[in-house]
Amino acid sequence: MAAVCAVTTRSSLCGMARLAAVAATLAVLAATGTAAAPAQAQTPEGRYAQQAFSATNAQRTDEGLPVLAKNKCVRRAAVRQATRMAQREQMFHQDLGAVLASCHLSAAGENVAAGYPSGTSVVNNGWMNSEGHRANILSPSFTLLGIGARKGHDGRWYVAQVFGRKA
Repeated sequence: MAAVCAVTTRSSLCGMARLAAVAATLAVLAATGTAAAPAQAQTPEGRYAQQAFSATNAQRTDEGLPVLAKNKCVRRAAVRQATRMAQREQMFHQDLGAVLASCHLSAAGENVAAGYPSGTSVVNNGWMNSEGHRANILSPSFTLLGIGARKGHDGRWYVAQVFGRKA
């Protein structure tokens, strides 16, 4: 059975076509020098995360929002969280205060899920069908995104999606 969970925190400072979504995502990737598939994208974990990244940005562009940029720091936080959840075989949130501080962010949010077979399905069939998760994905406050996906010994995927905005 698949499940999802969302959380958002902020510091005190604080309908386009699918083709356009893909083009916008590729433009961001090209601008950040990550257009070529990184080595991790060749792993099942990397493919899952890339699918979720693309599906998230497609949802945003469908709503007329700018795409989210990849960020190494928030990605590390997402991978760390997905790994912890897979090791424990349960969903839970991390301390976003620590992510705010370590990544020098003014806002952060997190969606977690378990049991979805692909990165596309976790976004489109899971998070987008839940008010809190959808709010994180479509928040105009966020500009950065990192995704981590790991399989537990139970064979289920555990996924963390971490959003951010630089301070």
